[in-house]
Amino acid sequence: MPDELDQKILTDNVIQPFQMAKAGVRGRLVRLGDAIDSILNRHAYPDSVAAFLGEGLVLAAMLGGALKFEGIFTVQTKGDGAITMIAADMTTPGSLRGYAGFDEDKLALAEASESDGDRVERFLGKGYVAFTIDAGVERNRYQGIVDLEGDSLAKCMENYFDKSEQLDTLLRIAIDKVDGKWRAGGLMIQRLPDESSLDFVKDEEEENWRNAQALAATVTPGELINPILKGSELLYNLYHEDGVWLYDPQELLDQCSCSAGRVLTTLKSFGETDLSDMADDGVITADCQFCNSKYEISLEELKN
Repeated sequence: MPDELDQKILTDNVIQPFQMAKAGVRGRLVRLGDAIDSILNRHAYPDSVAAFLGEGLVLAAMLGGALKFEGIFTVQTKGDGAITMIAADMTTPGSLRGYAGFDEDKLALAEASESDGDRVERFLGKGYVAFTIDAGVERNRYQGIVDLEGDSLAKCMENYFDKSEQLDTLLRIAIDKVDGKWRAGGLMIQRLPDESSLDFVKDEEEENWRNAQALAATVTPGELINPILKGSELLYNLYHEDGVWLYDPQELLDQCSCSAGRVLTTLKSFGETDLSDMADDGVITADCQFCNSKYEISLEELKN
């Protein structure tokens, strides 16, 4: 049994942080199996919508995996295309949830289109992708925004790091069905800031980064979602010649943050007139768009 558990944790639903031993390059590998399959099947999304939401979930995990405190990392898109919005977030240490909105008529046209344009523009249209770091009331909320441009959400985020953070970043994401079930994977590498003023050191770091990029570019979608290939094996295959250090992995769960207590607290912030308008026969019904949970709160409960 322990061997089976180790196999599952290392292969599926995990963030694996790593660093190239001899180069100033760090990264995270994400592998998602039954967790993402449950999230995407909960709303019976069309495959094209599910694929984009899956990308958002992988991004939330890869980027949120860098948080060193309790918080929520959210990836959200808003556009004028067929897929009007995507919301995916990770609550530390690894609770994932996601939701997408789409227009059925526009989606049918997008799927039938044979346009050679970018996939993002074809389905999401013009708009933006935002990521938000929310660490609670004791820390400042941070948000970054970038235009929806490129053939994937990963490319959009690369654009953000290039333009706003000026941090060399490469992202690879794959999502597809294997034996009828959704699987997803992602690889992210970043170049650590070079604090040396020596030209020969800078030249060496530049060469190391180019090498790390070239190796990452060889990873295939099939390898990223392979249910048998462990993350440690994939990273070894990519970077064994230069050496790679693996840090403690983080498990990922299909787990929504909604609860009856949260709904009750939110409703208590409304005035009596608003609450009466929301109630039907003295009961207010609240649905969670993420996990489809339904909560029924009576007006009597709100008076306590």
